[in-house]
Amino acid sequence: MRFALLIAIASCFSLLLPAQDYQTIQGKIIDAATGKPLAFAHVGIPERGIGAMSGQDGSFTLKIAERYAGASLAASFIGYSTYEKPLAAVESPLLIKLKPSPINLQEVVVMEESALENIIRRAVRRIPDNYPTQPVSMLGFYRESRTDNQQEYVYLAEGVLDVYKTSYKNSDEGQVGLVQGRKMELAPEEEVSKNANFSSGHLAAHRFDFVKYREDFINEKYFPDYHYWLEGITAYDNRPAYVIAFDQAEGASGRMKGKVFIDTLSYAFIRAEFEIRPEALRRQNAYPLYSGSWKGNRYVVNYRKSGEKWHFSDAFREGTYRDGGLYSNEILITEIKPGRGKQVPYLERLGREQKFLELASSYDPDFWKQYNTAPINEKLERSVQQIKNEEKAATVFDSAFVAQRQLERDSIQRLENPLKPIEAADGAAIDLPRRPGSVTVAPQKKAFRWQLHQTLGLGASMLSTEAASFGLAYLENADGAAILALAGEMPDNSFEPLAHIGLRLLFHPNFYVQYSHQRGLWQNIYREQAIGLGTQLNLSRQRPFFVRASAQYGRLRHASLIGTAKNDYGKFKAGSKKFNSNKVNMYYGSQVRNINLGLELALELHPGLEIFARGEYRLGLSSQQHLYLKEKQLLFPEKARVPLNNRTLAERDGQAFEGPTAEGLPLLFSLGVVFK
Repeated sequence: MRFALLIAIASCFSLLLPAQDYQTIQGKIIDAATGKPLAFAHVGIPERGIGAMSGQDGSFTLKIAERYAGASLAASFIGYSTYEKPLAAVESPLLIKLKPSPINLQEVVVMEESALENIIRRAVRRIPDNYPTQPVSMLGFYRESRTDNQQEYVYLAEGVLDVYKTSYKNSDEGQVGLVQGRKMELAPEEEVSKNANFSSGHLAAHRFDFVKYREDFINEKYFPDYHYWLEGITAYDNRPAYVIAFDQAEGASGRMKGKVFIDTLSYAFIRAEFEIRPEALRRQNAYPLYSGSWKGNRYVVNYRKSGEKWHFSDAFREGTYRDGGLYSNEILITEIKPGRGKQVPYLERLGREQKFLELASSYDPDFWKQYNTAPINEKLERSVQQIKNEEKAATVFDSAFVAQRQLERDSIQRLENPLKPIEAADGAAIDLPRRPGSVTVAPQKKAFRWQLHQTLGLGASMLSTEAASFGLAYLENADGAAILALAGEMPDNSFEPLAHIGLRLLFHPNFYVQYSHQRGLWQNIYREQAIGLGTQLNLSRQRPFFVRASAQYGRLRHASLIGTAKNDYGKFKAGSKKFNSNKVNMYYGSQVRNINLGLELALELHPGLEIFARGEYRLGLSSQQHLYLKEKQLLFPEKARVPLNNRTLAERDGQAFEGPTAEGLPLLFSLGVVFK
């Protein structure tokens, strides 16, 4: 009895805990004059940047932390007066009636296009006054979906995002982290894989921010490409706003059309509705907006005032494929965190190349908890198809529907493995007919994919040469006259500066094949190529910090320039190369075969870039001395390497010489970057 009582008390206490964290307000927003529901109206606490949106029927659900109980609730919609009421006086369910805002039609006057351009210029100049000049952290709700050409869903994915927005003084892209996410795949796995190839959709809070990126239609540079006209004056947040429409100017190359809303008092951009013109969709690189093989791309972007600044609030983008299928992604900022924004922890950042569907997890009926969300499938136009999509999405995430899909999935597994029966809740076996396709609910464990990294760097080899007098000659034959001869000085060098390039192929998270090439930066000859195997280990649980060890087989050619010999002999052959230049550079040096043992430390700056420091030790296997010849004064000079033999002579300080000139420690150091 005592144990049962303790369990009951603990259960009641756990149920009460969420109520102490936040309160839930449900309601409906309608037009006060007509009683019609207002879809996609914003409701929340403006000064805290907390908000949600109404759905197709005007209904909304808003979750507010208890610490904001002393604030006021506000509801707003373009063209209507803002509704405000203290939270303490709000009772759920709440019916909000928004009144159309009376606009003085005398303000809607014919304005010259130059005057409208000046309004946009002034709004752009006021961006530092109207928008944050320091980083801001936000919570956002994100959704993306894909349908086929019959408007049937291929998949849906949703998530709560940690959004870090940079200052509007620059165009630096911010950061995004995933708090939690869910997905539902509604087509055979191969179809989902084929259609879920979009990356960086979760960066919508940055990509669709037309104010921060000064998109074409508000960029003075592109004004000649557009025709502007005043469509009207409307109201937002009890203030009048210009509605300036734009389209491609005749004979110009403007790539968008739509309208932009500008507050008449502060000159803040508060909204834009635009689409990409068909000819501009063919562009293959128009980041941050979409381009490529699309039939259409439409956007709606909103900003809302919180405190003294306007902030990115929400955006919806819908892309239409040439076959009629849709890909949409939408973002709703549900909370603006006070104070200076904090960067998303490195390991939690989502990269531009990542796909949101691969990040979201399986369906959870208790998923959202205290988080605010967006109404399902917000569209640019309230069409019949939109309502159908909303109903479909609501069905997809219904717990009964998920259970049925799970049962279907299990039945397919049973048919693939007939020895494993499927049981109902009461333990009875269930025999279901096979259905085409499959539905994946649980996420699949991702297999490691081979990765190719490129390395670039600068370094130094600790090979040194002492100053000495050298005499070199290249003969016709063992007893013949000299074709080339000179006497010169070998310079005193303490090290050799190098440039490094390389490729690294990871075939396992901890093992790789590596090729590297070093080249000297001075007039001496230094060429080294090496290939081998390596292993790596990440020493950090935060920002990756790798230690790598490698062993490579390498070949090094190192020679010092002794001087330039005059060719009075004429055309001659050295090795397999034919020389006919009047002047030929002569070098003396060695070819060495090594085993290179390397140790590298690397710090990841972001998922696509590392910096590294590397040291290598060379174990010599064999060495052979050579003369190196290189033509001068020719566009494509011939080069030849001639081993010391009876056709070559070398003297050092007046004595015959056949030894290596490079001394010092067989070490190499380099610093550089790794591109992933």
